[in-house]
Amino acid sequence: MTDQPNEQTATQGDATAPRRLSDDAIHLGVLDRFVGLHLRAAYEASYADFEGLLGPDAIRPGYFTMLTLIANNPGISQTQIGRSARRDKSAVTKALRHMEDEGLITRTRLPDDRRTYVSELTAKGVELQLRMQNRAMQHVARIIAVIGPERHAALVDTLHDIIEQMPDLGG
Repeated sequence: MTDQPNEQTATQGDATAPRRLSDDAIHLGVLDRFVGLHLRAAYEASYADFEGLLGPDAIRPGYFTMLTLIANNPGISQTQIGRSARRDKSAVTKALRHMEDEGLITRTRLPDDRRTYVSELTAKGVELQLRMQNRAMQHVARIIAVIGPERHAALVDTLHDIIEQMPDLGG
């Protein structure tokens, strides 16, 4: 036996010949109840909308989160950024180095703990973060326009519950 398609059957036009399913005929089965599938699709749709709103200010996913954490918490440590943004240490380090190289943040070693760096926004970082925050609020308004304010609040609460209560997510 081979795994090759049977070309003869496919070209005979009988009822057993392979055919292409229409998109509306695809059944997801258990996947339709699989939260991860929907979370990923929603994230991708949401990020595409946000990135489109950012235009030339678009930066890598997660950077806006880190810029905002630094803006709201001057002197925040790299460990605190990682914990709050739910990012691993290597991703945070790479992002902070990039933002420092771009002149968006400064990182300073603490004199009493040479292992710890704290971050603050530069003037350029403040300007970018504010522009992005304004666009982020437009993005939130667009999501609310799609699902309504009550469902938006419930969705955010539900996502918090998943993050905090699922053991593998480090809640």
